[in-house]
Amino acid sequence: MSESVFIGVDVGATKILVGAVTEAGSILSSRRFKMEHETQAATLQSIHRSLESFMRDWEGAAPQSIGIGLVGQIDPETGTWLEAMNLPIKSPVPLAGPIRHQYGIPVMLDNDVHAATLAEQRWGIGMQSKDFIYLNIGTGVSAGMVFGGQLVRGTHNYAGELGHMVVKPDSVLCPCGRRGCLEPLVSGGGLLTRVQNEMANYPNSTLHLLRDSLTSHQIFTAADSGDPFAEKITEDAVQALSIALTNLVNLLNPEWIVYGGGTLSDGWLIDHVQEYVRTMPLTMIRKSLKGMVPSKLNPEYVGLLGAACLALHAEGVR
Repeated sequence: MSESVFIGVDVGATKILVGAVTEAGSILSSRRFKMEHETQAATLQSIHRSLESFMRDWEGAAPQSIGIGLVGQIDPETGTWLEAMNLPIKSPVPLAGPIRHQYGIPVMLDNDVHAATLAEQRWGIGMQSKDFIYLNIGTGVSAGMVFGGQLVRGTHNYAGELGHMVVKPDSVLCPCGRRGCLEPLVSGGGLLTRVQNEMANYPNSTLHLLRDSLTSHQIFTAADSGDPFAEKITEDAVQALSIALTNLVNLLNPEWIVYGGGTLSDGWLIDHVQEYVRTMPLTMIRKSLKGMVPSKLNPEYVGLLGAACLALHAEGVR
């Protein structure tokens, strides 16, 4: 008897990844598509076209359901994409209904962070813990929270906006319009933006030689080499993330923090905040924290696995 198959659609700002995934988390097939995002209509067309292309070429077992992980704010109960900051979704889109009608199988939508956290719960750290925080720092900053074995969603599914915790008032401007948010201080996108905006003030920085191909890893390396500009930016990042995680640990009392994302992939930033987060929370709370560990899930596919988890929930598989 063949395994049941679930379709995951991981929708990002620049790409769409569609794949067929088993209940055990094995990816049977996946394809990457370009996201056209000039308008809301173009964005939606990209999603429909990518899914249609994958489904047309899929030759395996008939899928049981479809899960779609999206950036921005989602109403999973109605299957509506409400809005997104980094894609032109300015008015609510009832996305699940038309796709359900087209393919005749259940469809579930959710925020990509919540989706990735569900994947971590099902196939990652959740196999050994019911109380953890999933931290992802790449282009942006996101956090998913699982306590008592349940994903914390908040009243309207907005819980987890860690990137917009204010940690350094009157600091750099965040895309949300406020100053001092965590995201522009620690995310890969935020670090690169700071370098571009402030580089003129540091004419002797070695980062000038890398400005056309700069990565967060190179900023960390330059800081270790004593570059004053890189040291300033990374010191701000370490302080900001240390404060945010300490506040989060004090507030939520997790057993584990599991992390992923490109900015954390080389371990530099985590290594520099580990000691702070181990020592600064309240005594009994920090004793409860067993550690900060990298996710075992492939970072290239965690979004796809998360979307497949949504499909599993749509089908009622637990």
